Amino acid sequence: MSKHKFVLNDENQVNQYGFRVRNGGLELSRFKANPVILDYHRDGNAAVIGRWENIQFEGSLLTAEAVFDDADPYAKEIARKVTDGFLRGASLGLNPYSMSNFQIAPDDVYDLVKSEVLEASVVPIPNNANALKLYASSDESMQELQETEVSKILLMAQEITTFNLHNNMKKINLSLAAVIALGLPQTSTEHDSEAVMNNIIKLKSDLDAANAKIQGFEQLESDKKAKLTADIVDADIKAGKIDATKRADFIKLHAEFPTLYKSTVTDMPVKTNLSGNVNNPSAPAEVNSLDDFQKLDLTAQLNFKETNPEGYRALLK
Repeated sequence: MSKHKFVLNDENQVNQYGFRVRNGGLELSRFKANPVILDYHRDGNAAVIGRWENIQFEGSLLTAEAVFDDADPYAKEIARKVTDGFLRGASLGLNPYSMSNFQIAPDDVYDLVKSEVLEASVVPIPNNANALKLYASSDESMQELQETEVSKILLMAQEITTFNLHNNMKKINLSLAAVIALGLPQTSTEHDSEAVMNNIIKLKSDLDAANAKIQGFEQLESDKKAKLTADIVDADIKAGKIDATKRADFIKLHAEFPTLYKSTVTDMPVKTNLSGNVNNPSAPAEVNSLDDFQKLDLTAQLNFKETNPEGYRALLK
C-alpha cells in the first residue's frame, strides 16, 4: 500500500469559518483507535478509502501518513491522484463539545481550544469551508453540523464572549422569543450564559432525535403501504385476474397509481375456471361429458353454458 504524508491541521491557520483549531486541545484517542480516511467527509463504509498512520504533532502542525486501500478501485484512484499531485488537501472532522470552547484570542481571532478528532478526509480544496467539518453529539448519534449552524454557534459564542468581557456577571440578555424557544424560565430575559449554551446544545440534540423519530414513522408507514399493495396484488393473482409472472409490475402499478389499478384490475370480473372452481371444491378437473356437467351445481352449470357455449352444445349432442 502506498503512503503519503498530509498536514491535518495548522493551528496558526485561520479557517474559512474564522477560527483556529489549537493542537493542544485536540483529543486524539478515538481517532487513533479508528484512524479512518474518508472521502470528503462522506458517511458510510464505502467512503472509507484508507487509514492514517504516524499521527503526530510537528511544531504547529498535526501530520499523518495516508495509507490507501489499493484493493479498492476507487481508493486506488484517489491514491493515484495524490501521487500525481492532483489531490493535496486534508481536512479534520471535529466535535467541539461546547460553544464555550470557542474563545477569543488576544489578536481578536477565535480559537477552538478543545475538541475531539473523529475522522480526517482527503479533500480537493483544503482552504474552503469544507476543509473542516464540525459535529454535534447526542445520546444516539453524531450529527454533522451544517455551515449555517456553525455560523450561528460562532455568532452566539461571540455575543457571549463580548458580554462577559464587559461584565463581571456571567449573564446574557435574550429576547422573550429566544427564552421560550430555549425552554428557560420566562420570569426574566436575563439568564446564565452557561445555561443558555447547554439549552442550545440540548435543543439541537432534541431536534435530531425528533427528526429521527419522524423518519422512523415515515418508514413504518411506507412499510405498511408496501405490505398492503403486495396483499392486494396477491389476492388478484389468486383470483385469476392477473398473471403471477407479472407480480412485480402490478405491485409497482398499484404503488404509483392505486386508483388506476383498482379500476383496471381489482374491479375486473373474476375469470371463471371450472377446473378449479372455488365455490365447488368437488367439481371435476375437466368437463368432458354430460355426466361431468351434471356433477356441477346450478351456478357452475350456468357459468359453463354462458362462458363456453360451443362446449355446452357439444355436451347435448
